[in-house]
Amino acid sequence: MYFKLINDIGYDSPFVINDPENLPVEFHLLSGREMKVPVNLPLVYTTDAKKGDELRSFLDSSFTLMSADFLDLFKKAGVANLQTFPAVIKSTEDGYVWDNYFGVNIIGMIECADLEKSKYTEIMPGHYRFKELAINSARIPDGLLMFRLKEHLPTIVIHRSVGRLIKDTDPERKTFRGWTVGKIIQ
Repeated sequence: MYFKLINDIGYDSPFVINDPENLPVEFHLLSGREMKVPVNLPLVYTTDAKKGDELRSFLDSSFTLMSADFLDLFKKAGVANLQTFPAVIKSTEDGYVWDNYFGVNIIGMIECADLEKSKYTEIMPGHYRFKELAINSARIPDGLLMFRLKEHLPTIVIHRSVGRLIKDTDPERKTFRGWTVGKIIQ
């Protein structure tokens, strides 16, 4: 069984985290392919938070961001197809820097949406925005625990075992903030 890994819209945080700027146009973390474009590290995200404020552990954006501790859970769960880039989040308010983050590239995009069972809008040929996503899990290679959906690259799909490990590690979501899972019809 699989779920979507998404931003928790119920996560109550007044702070915005902005994607890094001035990166080469060829460098992106949504393609599902390994990035070989040289970039200056660490990646610098910015925020309006200040020293002492709590930031989210996960941000699903054009440049997926995870705290080091949150990323470690994926590795512990057996996810092996991640390319990581050291990252910092810098406050535009007081200059404080959070340095325990990574930009994360999920290597692997799988074409497995079941369009007959899904509800969607076609953005352009072969690319969709899903209101309800159904997948054909027979199209997913055995043992693949996390990937991007080819029909909608921003969609991150995780195996139930990965979500369960995260949830069991932090059942009240006090350590890992800003993430949740979304339903996938299977």
